[in-house]
Amino acid sequence: MKRIATLTALAAAAALTAGQASAVTANAFANGGFETAPGTGTPAEAWLEAALGYSISNDANSGSNAARLFVDNPNAAVMLQNSVEQGGQAPLVVGETASFSFYAKGQVSNTGNVLYALRFLDGTGNILYNSGNQFFQGDINPNSYTEIIGPQDVVIPVGAVAAFVEFSQASGPLEGGPAGEVLIDDVTLATVPEPGSLALLALGGLAAFRRRRRS
Repeated sequence: MKRIATLTALAAAAALTAGQASAVTANAFANGGFETAPGTGTPAEAWLEAALGYSISNDANSGSNAARLFVDNPNAAVMLQNSVEQGGQAPLVVGETASFSFYAKGQVSNTGNVLYALRFLDGTGNILYNSGNQFFQGDINPNSYTEIIGPQDVVIPVGAVAAFVEFSQASGPLEGGPAGEVLIDDVTLATVPEPGSLALLALGGLAAFRRRRRS
């Protein structure tokens, strides 16, 4: 009976841990689905426009809106967000792991480039992690959305406070070769606790279960 009770307690602790782990998983970017639009002086709330050509489209992967990047040749469209400064999100937690993804759709000519860059910044803007420019024009098509899987399970470094992401579309230098319309939706940076934290959650769940049994 004691063995059964112990196994039951461990199972309960594991279930509690799973629930707590999923509860702390969060999106580090605000308005990642571009549903809140327009923003203050920008097409979508929490997203800045660094170069003309970023607007909102109702051709969305989910919900009602998506971000639209489009410029004529030669030019560029850029949108970006600092998760704390523009997004108003909580600071990153050192030691947690982060995974980045989004959905994209569009037609890109051979003179156009579409890319993103993900960075983790400290409180003064120094870059502590940098994915570098990641080109994804070869992975999208004009008929349906494609999930773009970015960096996965990146450990948030000591000193990191904010996540910063930039999407860019550039065309040129050839005349008559616009990059074409590109739609971005459901931008997500999911964070989960480090394994050591999960173990502590499991122990806490087991202790809570034992306290409930005694009471």
